[in-house]
Amino acid sequence: MTRGRGKPKYKGHSRHFTSADQLEAERKRDEERQRRREARDGDTSSEEDSENSGSSEDESEDESKERKAKGVENLIEVSNPNRNRRAQVKTEQVEGKKAQLTRRQKEEIARQNHQKAQQECRTEQAQADLARLAIIRKQREEAAAKASAAASASKK
Repeated sequence: MTRGRGKPKYKGHSRHFTSADQLEAERKRDEERQRRREARDGDTSSEEDSENSGSSEDESEDESKERKAKGVENLIEVSNPNRNRRAQVKTEQVEGKKAQLTRRQKEEIARQNHQKAQQECRTEQAQADLARLAIIRKQREEAAAKASAAASASKK
């Protein structure tokens, strides 16, 4: 049993190759058509350009400035606060307001302040470390004093 309908189609049987002569003839025909179009379009566009060169520029400027009304917009006055979105204004441009810092900038400043305070031994952790170091020095001095006393006692 075969799948599908009819006889199987072998790959090579339905192939058709275009000869080089036909390809060259088609290319020449396309080039000729393109030249004719350019010649025809070039003549009409150059006449239009010479007639409307001054007035078309003025009209295009007016159209770009004035927006065309859509739908019944020109008949009914619409007061939708979401209709016209203003461009975002940076806080630096608003008068009387200082630029707000981002979360990352605030964290970086806090980190720098903490490091400065720690170097100057103003934080609780730094003061605890200094107290611990003072106790260790005291213990070492006492141990050194005992060792020297023991060494002097052993010499006698």
